[in-house]
Amino acid sequence: MSEAPPKKVQINSTVAIDEVHDRTAQEVIIITSDKLELELESHMKSLSASKQWQSPLSLLVGVVVVFCTSTFKAAFGLAAEVWSAVFLIAGALFFYLFVRSLFELGRARTVKDFIKEIKNKQ
Repeated sequence: MSEAPPKKVQINSTVAIDEVHDRTAQEVIIITSDKLELELESHMKSLSASKQWQSPLSLLVGVVVVFCTSTFKAAFGLAAEVWSAVFLIAGALFFYLFVRSLFELGRARTVKDFIKEIKNKQ
């Protein structure tokens, strides 16, 4: 199967196009490289944000295990009640971060959203 030579095409735009590789009969998206780079960076941030729930959950589980299995004692100049309060505050903080990351997970962009953004349809 031999590939046809690339076609020289001029599209009505301010950007000269040297080659067009026709692999689809459906739709062509024309985008500048800087716009594509910005959209890819945004999509990558969205992907990493979709995994941020794991750290707060694992820390929260650790704090819950400490509360279930430990009896706090005075150490490093702090009373047992202070240690209990420190772990309680840490647990509340991790719970808040976990819930916030779950809300952000619901807003994570999909591949279809990414393509819509490239097409300027969003």
